[in-house]
Amino acid sequence: MGPAFAWTNGLRLALGLGAALVLALAAARLWEAGRRAGAAPLQAEAAALRAEAARSALEAEGARGQLVRAEAAARASARLETETRARIDALNRLEDAHAPLDPDRLRELRRADRGLCDAAPGLACGPAAADAPAGGGGAMRGLRPAAERDAG
Repeated sequence: MGPAFAWTNGLRLALGLGAALVLALAAARLWEAGRRAGAAPLQAEAAALRAEAARSALEAEGARGQLVRAEAAARASARLETETRARIDALNRLEDAHAPLDPDRLRELRRADRGLCDAAPGLACGPAAADAPAGGGGAMRGLRPAAERDAG
């Protein structure tokens, strides 16, 4: 057992350690690849959940904005209705509120009423306002109910 034996044993030991190191590195790479492959579906699910959360946040923000606009429109509508009723009531309390209108003035009022209905078709303008007979009903009918309401 001379120096050649020690040298071959050292070489065998080095080769064995090298092979063990290569196997350890291969095992580590396989373990890492498996970990990544197992994490890929979880990462995709996490990305989908983040996208869903972002979409839900945008929907909630849009709903809040819509609610604010709807409340503002409702307040404006209520103010407009209150002011309109007050003006109609004031007109009905005038001394000549129930006197017949001059035919020229009546035609002018009907033309203005038709123009308003054409400008805002979403308003409560029906055939009664736009196509009123020449006898005095139609567009001017809106003033009567308020007077009757005041009397009662």
